Amino acid sequence: MKNLTYIIVIIGIWIPIGIEAQTKRDTSIVIKESIISERKGSGSGGAGSIVIPADMIKNAPALLGEPDILKTIQLLPGIQAGTEGLSGMYVRGGGSDENLILLDGVPIYCQGHLLGLFSPFQSEAVHEAVIHKGSFPARLGGRASSVLEINTTNSGSKKASGCYGLGIVSDKFHLEGPIAESKASYSVSGRGMHTLLMDGLFRILKIPGNFWFHDLHTKVSVQVNNRNSLNISGFTSKDKLYYKEDEEKTDFKWGTTMAALDWKRRWSGDLSSDIIFAWSGYSMDTGIKAKGASREGYRAGLGDLVAKADLVFNGMAGHGVRFGIEAIRHEFNPESDFGNKETGKTSVTGFESAIYAGDKIILAEGFSVEAGLRMVFSSSGGNARIIPEPRLTAIIGNNPTAKLKASYSRVSQHIHQLSSTVAILPVDLIVPVTKSIGPMISDQVSLGLSHEYGKGWEISAEGYWKRMKGVLEYKDDVIFIDDFKTWEEDVAAGIGRSYGIELFIRKSVGKTTGWLGYTLSKSERRFPDKSISGGEWFPCRYDCRHSLTAVIEQTLGPGWTASATWTYSSGGAITLPDADGNMSHRGNYRLPPSHRLDLGLTHRKEKRNGERLWSLGVYNAYNRKNPNLVIPVAGDADDGPGSSIKMISFLPVIPSVAYTRAF
Repeated sequence: MKNLTYIIVIIGIWIPIGIEAQTKRDTSIVIKESIISERKGSGSGGAGSIVIPADMIKNAPALLGEPDILKTIQLLPGIQAGTEGLSGMYVRGGGSDENLILLDGVPIYCQGHLLGLFSPFQSEAVHEAVIHKGSFPARLGGRASSVLEINTTNSGSKKASGCYGLGIVSDKFHLEGPIAESKASYSVSGRGMHTLLMDGLFRILKIPGNFWFHDLHTKVSVQVNNRNSLNISGFTSKDKLYYKEDEEKTDFKWGTTMAALDWKRRWSGDLSSDIIFAWSGYSMDTGIKAKGASREGYRAGLGDLVAKADLVFNGMAGHGVRFGIEAIRHEFNPESDFGNKETGKTSVTGFESAIYAGDKIILAEGFSVEAGLRMVFSSSGGNARIIPEPRLTAIIGNNPTAKLKASYSRVSQHIHQLSSTVAILPVDLIVPVTKSIGPMISDQVSLGLSHEYGKGWEISAEGYWKRMKGVLEYKDDVIFIDDFKTWEEDVAAGIGRSYGIELFIRKSVGKTTGWLGYTLSKSERRFPDKSISGGEWFPCRYDCRHSLTAVIEQTLGPGWTASATWTYSSGGAITLPDADGNMSHRGNYRLPPSHRLDLGLTHRKEKRNGERLWSLGVYNAYNRKNPNLVIPVAGDADDGPGSSIKMISFLPVIPSVAYTRAF
């Protein structure tokens, strides 16, 4: 495994490594500020729903010069990254599998590139994103913690345009333009890694391995007539990692694919519909092949057939009615050991459907209510369930600059993702609800107050309390699926609770802009059957008590902009084996706090046929050695119970430069 550790450490980085080790007894993200606003008048939700515009994503200098939508979102209160520098998303104490990502309305199972350093969504392809982390509107569901809606670019331009970019890790392009004047247009965005450069780096370090990724967004929009339009979209994201050791080759492959047809129709001035048919899938394949032997390994995956119909009716004064239906056919392949015919498992089919209705009602001046009900029907493994999900949001405020919002929502989740308790490699399994493993159900209450004052100033505070049941984790002493058991035998279902306060101060007007965000939170789990941590409450893996983000952007002159971002988070909880090698006390060690300063400088210049953009950045400017990877090291039993750990920091100070040419 030595070579594999080296590969993890140097992936995406052409500079030195910082490593530090501690014993058990020693007991984030470049963003230029841009306008973040709640969606107004769209019925997209109440407390906790935030819009992230395309300019904010594109202008954000991120790790190695790659703007990243998920790292942008990580700077918002109530959302954290989990592992320092990676693009995971953990919302209000929930796990990474508790976030639903909708790409043009279609569920996407996203793992990310370079073991999570970058998300697979290219910034040029994204028109807008909306994150719902509080009360969900009735039309959204399927995950226990959040829904992220990503809407891709619709060209509509009368002439061809686009851009290309060169960066340290990858190259990219974006093209859009008309197919038939006023009738059809296209948009295509692609990105690929410098495989040749990675191969050269591995050769210099005498590591027989390589890494490669690509992603591709495509979209064709057709305006059939003044009442009907069609969008045909596709998305694919692929990664591959391999290495050789002692005449044995190990490889990891994972990827996501989506294809969708979206038909929008305006039936009358008051009624419109949006109907989607799609397929979305995820696959993971790990294998080992020794010289002269057949390849052995593990495969898993999931394929969805999706049908959705959403209708909006605005024919009644003081009301905004939205209702619809959706159905998803899941085909799970949670266990497939293709080197062992006795343990290989067949696929499992599951069905998930919902009907919903919601109404945004203006009761009086300065007082509105958004009420909704979502009825969810699920079936898998011969077991059917019906779960009602009520939603309610109240907004009070006669003053247009001051709002008080209160909300309650229930959300159910009918698939689970199992992650190794130690490995950071892409070996997550997506598994269905069964007779013995039920859905996850989350009830959340939130209360928030926001106030706008002065010239471009805003302050907001929001508190939340969330209760969960059906939380799934591996049992004590289980790191990954046992070859001689089914996954159901290795996991346990329990309960969880999470609560916290989020503060946000922002200035959005003037030459100097920025924001300050702070979150105080706590998240715990308990398994009453005593299969984990003796049935006692314990902090979940990404329980983070304090999180602070400070962002400032300064306009220096024509075309020049400088930015600085400082992030701080208290250490998360991890589990270390005791002297006997057992893991009977979950969350028994706290990592040290992580903090980092990122600097950016951009220069834009209008050219004869478009724009030129140079982006310079320094990630982790004062070279803080935050733990990116934690490896347990067996301790000496004579020294008492416990283990030592080695904390590896593979994201030290990193300068970056990127060039983009728009035409």
